[in-house]
Amino acid sequence: MNQKKLKNIITEIIFQKIPFCLFYGANKFSYEIPANSVILSGSFNPFHIGHKQMLLAAQKKTNYNALIEISITNVDKDELIISDIQKQIDMINDHKFPLIVSNAPRFFEKSNLFPESIFLIGNDTFERLFDVKYYNDLKTSISLPINQNLEIIKENGCKFLVAGRTSENNIFNNMDSSLIPKKFKFMFSSLKESQFRNDISSTKIRNLSRRKNEYR
Repeated sequence: MNQKKLKNIITEIIFQKIPFCLFYGANKFSYEIPANSVILSGSFNPFHIGHKQMLLAAQKKTNYNALIEISITNVDKDELIISDIQKQIDMINDHKFPLIVSNAPRFFEKSNLFPESIFLIGNDTFERLFDVKYYNDLKTSISLPINQNLEIIKENGCKFLVAGRTSENNIFNNMDSSLIPKKFKFMFSSLKESQFRNDISSTKIRNLSRRKNEYR
């Protein structure tokens, strides 16, 4: 896709003229996603075999369409620029996965765009769902922002599929269901370690690349 066309699409997403765009193939895009989608969201810096295996495991478990999503704005990272988005579209399409580009950094916002979908998340992201610092801007009681967030996701018919992650101490951690308020427990299920485990991470890849560059 040429830079001018891509820039126009991204600009329309930023200014909320369109909610998102789904890119698949070299020059193909759509403003709709397929029904019954399982969506893996992230920054994918870089996209690696662990992401691919996790999506394939989720696709096998759910029999849903596997999609990847990035948000132009992110609660923990810098806003993406056009050149970064172009690289990610090319990188992820090379792995034969369609890529959604949105401007919805949090899952209650994503659920408004992708109702009836399953959000595939790692255990670290699962834990951040219950961290109040990500909801400081919500106009609600300080004790209730997480419930409000989950209520919106529930009303939009979305659920979560959680994949375990390995800690820095090499301990495999999966979903701690005690974090989930009782009325929302039905929205969460997990991939067993036998269904998916890959200890690689984007952070490890970036650190390894950085060390290699230091010794050149």
